[in-house]
Amino acid sequence: MMRRIAFGISAGVSAAALLATVSACVPSDVQDPYQRAIVGAALGSALGTGIGATFSINPGIGSIVGAETGATLGAVAGVITTEPPPSYAPVAPPDTAYIPGFYDNWPPGNHPPPLASETPPPVPHPI
Repeated sequence: MMRRIAFGISAGVSAAALLATVSACVPSDVQDPYQRAIVGAALGSALGTGIGATFSINPGIGSIVGAETGATLGAVAGVITTEPPPSYAPVAPPDTAYIPGFYDNWPPGNHPPPLASETPPPVPHPI
């Protein structure tokens, strides 16, 4: 019994880890419901296989039933958890600044340098 539990858990974990690493190689849009359903079905199938093989009397049949059930539930969960599209109208950027002249002057309390000021030349050091 313990060997079957260990096999079921390791199979489910390794399948989920394989799917997680392979998903980085494929460009995908995570907000697309179709792609979320595919990823959810794959992850659900991997998890269902491990759980079905672990907790059934016959591990072979349990893995098949778990894979089918997990794929269905994973696809449904992937579509249900899709972020809804925004329900507001796009905001147009303004043509001018909201506070005209705000950055046109020195901050309050600071005064600009005199008009004829310049940095003094460095002091020569003897060689």
